[in-house]
Formats: sequence, C-alpha cells, structure tokens
Amino acid sequence: MTRDTVFAVGGTVQERERWSDTFKGRVAWLDDDQLDAASSASLVVEISLGPLTDKRRRLRELANRRVKRIVSAASTATVHAQRIWMDESVPILGLDPLLVMAGGRTQTVSGSDDMLPWLHDLWPDWAFRRVDDTVGLIFSREILPIINEAAAFFEQGLTARDIDQGVRLGLNYPRGPIQWAEHFGWPAVYWGLRALEDMYGPRFRPHPWIRREVGSSLVEREE
Repeated sequence: MTRDTVFAVGGTVQERERWSDTFKGRVAWLDDDQLDAASSASLVVEISLGPLTDKRRRLRELANRRVKRIVSAASTATVHAQRIWMDESVPILGLDPLLVMAGGRTQTVSGSDDMLPWLHDLWPDWAFRRVDDTVGLIFSREILPIINEAAAFFEQGLTARDIDQGVRLGLNYPRGPIQWAEHFGWPAVYWGLRALEDMYGPRFRPHPWIRREVGSSLVEREE
C-alpha cells in the first residue's frame, strides 16, 4: 500500500461510494474477513452506523490488530462509548457521517484537539470544529427528524417532489428531505433515528414507512 492509501471499513455500498468521493488519495475498502490487511495500520476509517453490535465487534477486531488510530462515524455511538468498546486501547476521533456524505466544508468532530491533524491529512480542503461528544452530533440531529416527518407526509400521498420543494424553499436547504435520504441511503437514516430514539426518546422513532423501506432483514438485526 502506498503512503496515500486510506484503509476504510464498514458501511453499505452506497455509504462507501459517498465517503470515497471525499477522500484525497486512494481508498482500500476492507470487508470484515479482510481486516488482517489493516494490522498495525497507522490509521483506519470506520464508517458504519448500525447495527451497533457489528460496529462494536469491528472496532474490537481493529484494536486486536494493533491499529494505531481510528476515525469513526460517531452519530449513532459516542466516541466515549467506542473507546470503552476497545478498552481505551486505540486513540479515536468521531465524525458525523451524514455531514461527511453531504460534503460539508466544515465538519463537526468529537475528540481531543491534538488529534485534529489526522483529519487534515485525509481532507485537506475541509475545516473541522470540535463539538460535544453526543449521539447525533449536530447535522444528523437536525436533518433526521425532518426526513422522518417527510416520510409521514410521503405515506399520506404527497409526492417526493412536492415535499422536497417545500422544504428547500422553507429552510433554504440545497436538497429536500427525500433527496437527502436517498443520497445517504435509507439504512443510514434508519440507524441514525434509532440511535436518537434510544438517547432522546420516542419523538425520534423511525416512521413505519422507513422501517418498511429498509426491509425486515435489517430491522430484525436491531440490538
């Protein structure tokens, strides 16, 4: 592997495509049966949102392979929780995966300031702002309830075009909620809402239409 290669793990095919578009340099995506390739790597990016049992297992396996640093999607599990999963053996920084996939020029980060140079190596054109280590961070906590509400209107018969246009005009967003959801992938939306529900209560419960959209096979893998 060259110096510019980024090892990355986890995520759906769609999520991997979105993250790949943001990296500078080559990305080597590893499936779970390929993690030995990341042994002693200086940095690995872990992008999965759920199920958390899978994310926890994957992080522990990376720690067992003596990975030196990890940048992780941290909207469904705090960085503090992820450190505990790895017995605090690996330094870790958290990013909001939806904001990454949205291509935000200023990213929110949970972790210590002395770790921020790692991110500038991966994304030299972006700025980074450290925020409190909370489920949902900021962007996910803002956009996911809007998508959830849009799903209710969509099920009632409003068109995706009308919903998206109304939200774009009303909130001055570059995309409407259905467009955002299809950009991120509905599984990312589902797991993000599930984490917010667990932390903040039933007002964030994924709408039944979203549960049907991601499919019973995914929902049945909840913890």
